[in-house]
Amino acid sequence: MATSSALLHPVRLRIVQVLLGEGELTTHQLHERLSDVPIATLYRHVSHLVLHELIEVADERQIRGASEKTYALAAEFANPSAEELNALSNEELLTAFTVFTSGLIRDFGDYLQAGEPELHADRVSFAQASFWADDDEVDAFGRALMAALEDLLGNESAPGRRRRTLTTVLMPREKAERSNSGQHEPKAAE
Repeated sequence: MATSSALLHPVRLRIVQVLLGEGELTTHQLHERLSDVPIATLYRHVSHLVLHELIEVADERQIRGASEKTYALAAEFANPSAEELNALSNEELLTAFTVFTSGLIRDFGDYLQAGEPELHADRVSFAQASFWADDDEVDAFGRALMAALEDLLGNESAPGRRRRTLTTVLMPREKAERSNSGQHEPKAAE
């Protein structure tokens, strides 16, 4: 039974982030990437994540009489389809969303570790904008966004181009407070 609370430990969250970014890894490979975590602690947290069905044994083989397991993020949390998401309980949905956002945290951490960040020059931003819209307006917005992305999605690697990731989360806010103008100003990091 996967629960989001199982991820609420820094070491477990880091294990999930590594598996989300790199796929299948043994405990030894996880330890190479998380070398500041004592091996016994790593084994304990891997076992906890397996128990809560957040990660699973992808492969097992015998090496010099010992069993070596390769772990992967549980399939329903790695890249769930719309149908798989619809089949999840509220707790499982929160877990899937926590895994998703942990991937964002990992990606931003990788960006920061790559050198001195220059948010403006690198066109990095993160923002949140609340707005009032009916379903038809939201659908039109989604179509416009996808139309704008279509040209870029066909691009290939070339000098001057950097690989970029656009992440969106769109959800209703039932208890949104209305400002004086009826709109919320976006908050951006630039």
